[in-house]
Amino acid sequence: MEFDKIIMLGIALLLDLIGLILFIASFFGVGIPVSFLPDIIGGLIIGIWLFFKKGKTGGVGKGFGKIALKYGITQITELIPFLGDISPSWTILVLIS
Repeated sequence: MEFDKIIMLGIALLLDLIGLILFIASFFGVGIPVSFLPDIIGGLIIGIWLFFKKGKTGGVGKGFGKIALKYGITQITELIPFLGDISPSWTILVLIS
């Protein structure tokens, strides 16, 4: 496994853990207002990493289209209330990329 992928896996696990904590906090009315922050942070950090990772290996060819589709599905999943908090979408995206 590449070094950058290991770092991104740690970040993805942290983002998914924060989402789970915010899901639990949502039952007390605390997590709902801030549950979108990990989604935005994850979208920026992991999105930029994927863009530069695929930019090195092939640019805007087939590989980039596949990863853009996976990223889009992950982003949509993360933006759905409660589902994005309990699903480990960022971790799965980093593992399959």
